[in-house]
Amino acid sequence: MKSPSYVAHLARNSSGNTLALIAAISAGILILILLFALSYTRLVGSNQEQRTAVEAAALAAAKEVSRIVINDPNFGYVSLSDAAPIGKATAAGDNYFMPVNGINTMMGTIRLDLIIADSLGNLPMKALAKRDLANLKLAKEKLVTEIRQSLTGAGSSKDIDGNPVNPYTAAESAYNQNLVRMSGNASYVPNSMKLTLGSISAPMQTNVPVPKPTSYANVDDEQAMNGFYMSGVNIPYDGEDFVFGAIGDSLKLVDPRKFAETQSGVPYQMPSVVKAEADQRIQDQADKSYKTIHAQTCAATASVYDPKPAPGTLTISFPDQMPPEITSINSILSLPNMNGPGPIDIKKSTNGDYPEPGSSLVPNTWSGGGTPNGSTVASGAYYDWLRRSGARMNADQAVKLLTEPLTNSGLPSIHIFSVKPDGTIQYNYDPSLDTAPYWVASENQMYGVAMDALGSSNGNGYDVHIRDYGYQPGTINGGKHGGEPLKNAQVVVPIAMLRSGQTIATVGSRRLEIASSGTSGTMFGGDCGGSGDGATWNWIGSPPPGPPTKVTIGGVQYKIWPNATGGPSGLVRNDFGLPGGLPLVQFLLGPAGGLDRPTYLQNGASVDIRFRHAIPFVDPVDGSNKKGYKTKKNDPDD
Repeated sequence: MKSPSYVAHLARNSSGNTLALIAAISAGILILILLFALSYTRLVGSNQEQRTAVEAAALAAAKEVSRIVINDPNFGYVSLSDAAPIGKATAAGDNYFMPVNGINTMMGTIRLDLIIADSLGNLPMKALAKRDLANLKLAKEKLVTEIRQSLTGAGSSKDIDGNPVNPYTAAESAYNQNLVRMSGNASYVPNSMKLTLGSISAPMQTNVPVPKPTSYANVDDEQAMNGFYMSGVNIPYDGEDFVFGAIGDSLKLVDPRKFAETQSGVPYQMPSVVKAEADQRIQDQADKSYKTIHAQTCAATASVYDPKPAPGTLTISFPDQMPPEITSINSILSLPNMNGPGPIDIKKSTNGDYPEPGSSLVPNTWSGGGTPNGSTVASGAYYDWLRRSGARMNADQAVKLLTEPLTNSGLPSIHIFSVKPDGTIQYNYDPSLDTAPYWVASENQMYGVAMDALGSSNGNGYDVHIRDYGYQPGTINGGKHGGEPLKNAQVVVPIAMLRSGQTIATVGSRRLEIASSGTSGTMFGGDCGGSGDGATWNWIGSPPPGPPTKVTIGGVQYKIWPNATGGPSGLVRNDFGLPGGLPLVQFLLGPAGGLDRPTYLQNGASVDIRFRHAIPFVDPVDGSNKKGYKTKKNDPDD
């Protein structure tokens, strides 16, 4: 009887031990699960922390890269982003700040201008657009080199105010500030941050508009979206390749799996994406061991697109009389004597603006190559006016403008063309232009004279003077005004605003659809100089040769001064008047500390094509036959 009792006792003990063993094993498994869950949570937290930190680093680096500015000899200040002329470190020799040109904006501008030139069949303009594209590629390489150096932390890059720009330092700071430390003991591995400049394989919408109207865009669905160019694809035109960088209107995180330092499938690189990668060291709370987590991501840079609210005016001036042959801009380009056989005399002012004291006119080299004629230089001036408007110029109006009829009353007049905010063109006509005030020639810009360009049916001969204030942009080669417009009250006209229910077509010319406010009257401002005689000849440093010859034209008496042969101007016939008493439209000078450029928000003179009546006369000094220009009308008879 004892044995069964013993067996039962053993059975109960065995059952209790089994339960204890199961409980112990279960507890151990639970502990392992909890430890694994804790480690997994820590690992996930570390990865999330690392991703947040590296994203902040990439965005910070991309922001800094977008601020870097270089000074280029062909374009002036260049960056990934546009900037208005407000940067304290961009002041030109006149103490006014200069604009900054975004690399994508310039790409879109050149492509647009090439399309316009090709639509016009204008070979000189096409040559200038292709020259600009070649120069843009050089400027891009210079900017890319500057950016890549800055990404190492060893560069000396600056922004528009002259402040240091260090993307590497900014990335490290952003990384450390975004370490949440939800995973326990974690830290950034010093010097593990690596920044790389490159591109992404997936096209991204930029903020540069395609040409308007769409019939001029010449793009397919892969090259543009929502009216804007796409990045990372070739968008060729007329045998030239155009590639845009991945630069939008705001900073964007992009997929690092699509990043490449060298993008395939494009004719040249436009790197604008920053890849950031870094290591984070964390300690495992279970075994106290350390692990290193590596993370990476990419950010696309951004550009603040400059609308260029007042790019400057194109004017056609007839201070003496408008000849009947001039019916449009194209009629000027087509004049036989503007197309050869002799070249146009092109010069530039040195040591200041001519004819200010100390300045002089010296021979200039045509940037389009070769020996130009008058039509070539006038076409180049038109091109320079177009490119100041950036990529927003309405291509159809730019093409039709050359054949747009000019109002010709036969009176002295100025014809003013302005670009409106939507890229369309406004035409104003002022029939009250006088010989004076004279406009200076800007330092290092182009001043051309085509003598005897037109023998008119009205019996008069005309010379053509071309003042191109935007011929050479930038402070390196563009003189003390950097190719910016001349502040000039004569060209400031109200920009016509549409009334309710109106369109451009009902406001302006039926043919061109250019908005026109009609006659705008005489507009001489305070910067136009004082009253007094204008004159033909400029003789700096001594009285003019004389006495003047007096002529009567249309019942009005004028004076013509003999040629100051050998004078510092080097001109046979000039259009700058006589120093001392002449009214001059001159550039303003800003304060020593610099100032926002006044022609950014209000139009100044960018290009002027001016016809002067060359009047035959007998030199009263040597008896020779010469030609000269009349002075300001109603000169006193002295």
